Amino acid sequence: MNPNPARGGKRRPSGGQGRREFLVLMAAASATVAISIDAMLPAFGEVREYFGLAPDSSSAALIVTVVFAGLGIGQFAYGPLADRFGRKPVFAGGLVLYVAAGFATTFAPSLELVLIGRFLWGLGAAGPRIVSQALLRDRFRGDMLARAMAIILTVFLIVPTLAPIIGTAVLSLGSWRYTFAVGPVFGLLVLLWSARLEETLAPEDHRPIDLPSLGRTVVAIVKTRRTLGSAIALMLMSAAFLPYLGSSERMYGEIYGRADTFFLWFASSAIVMAGFTIASARLVKRFGTRRTATWVFAAVITVSVVDLAVTVAADGVPAFAFFVIATTLLISLETALTPMLTATALDEVGYAAGTAASVIGVISLLGGAMLSPFVDTAIKTTVTPFAVGFLVFGVGAALATAWAAGGRPTAVRGLSRAGGGSP
Repeated sequence: MNPNPARGGKRRPSGGQGRREFLVLMAAASATVAISIDAMLPAFGEVREYFGLAPDSSSAALIVTVVFAGLGIGQFAYGPLADRFGRKPVFAGGLVLYVAAGFATTFAPSLELVLIGRFLWGLGAAGPRIVSQALLRDRFRGDMLARAMAIILTVFLIVPTLAPIIGTAVLSLGSWRYTFAVGPVFGLLVLLWSARLEETLAPEDHRPIDLPSLGRTVVAIVKTRRTLGSAIALMLMSAAFLPYLGSSERMYGEIYGRADTFFLWFASSAIVMAGFTIASARLVKRFGTRRTATWVFAAVITVSVVDLAVTVAADGVPAFAFFVIATTLLISLETALTPMLTATALDEVGYAAGTAASVIGVISLLGGAMLSPFVDTAIKTTVTPFAVGFLVFGVGAALATAWAAGGRPTAVRGLSRAGGGSP
């Protein structure tokens, strides 16, 4: 074990599965979410035609929306289950539901059954997403955890650029159902591979799942200053980023008249984001998580101030080249912060890493989803709201991180190991 866990190192070796194979498996597990969504996007037109929907019908979009609904609800359950029954069975259980729901959706005879299947599909996808974070925290700490998460996030960012290409190739073979089958086939491969996964939760660390014990654990987690502050920072950075996902097509298409090349710009930005994330992992290795995060936050605020100043000076519509460069820089810096903030949030709550991953996910994703519409709905004829939102949320996230850095690992000492133990 690394004598200085704050700087990183393994917590528990994982038997016969080496570090590299473990990280690749975790990356594949995290990619199941993107595969389930992006591989079938090229088939939207065929889906509308098959079910007799109008070409401009928004009903097909529900095929994506219900996945996120299942994903959001599922993250409440998988963390506590992973702390109670162990990482490996819950990880596999989520993948089994993912695969079964995926194949059921592929062969569903009606749109209603497709939507039900997609909801269950998302519910299954929440399993590997949440449990993989607990597995990572079991094996790594500190800077090593941040680096591992950065590597996995890089893969997660690359997949959305490849999945539509795979979906298009599969669609050329025939039915739209083939594109739906890509997800469960991939999930089945990950499920079979996960048989090599070693259990990382020791028997004495299994936690009860009754409501009083669970409540005490959640309270202990949110009372841990570094965890809460980092989760709030994640929430605010998510609120800054989500308007890009929700309104980027509108900004590129309606404000700048680049609808025909939107997906090219979108894919290009994903590649840049992946590059920034892997670069942050290298900086963490050399300078540590805290110092690297400070520098990235400084860059976020600096770029946000410049972006807002230029945008306001241009009456809300700066030159297209400037908009592309500034926006890509901002979302890439936000993405680079995500693994560092997540690792910091999980670092001191390894005694209940599964439940902590759920709590952090709920705070960051649900909170971000509630805040982002304030920016989303304001984006109409200019990109000024996006620039304002990124600056406000970026400053708030930096302040939350600074507050979190002042915390000491003392908030969880009152709990027993099995009922809420210390790290």
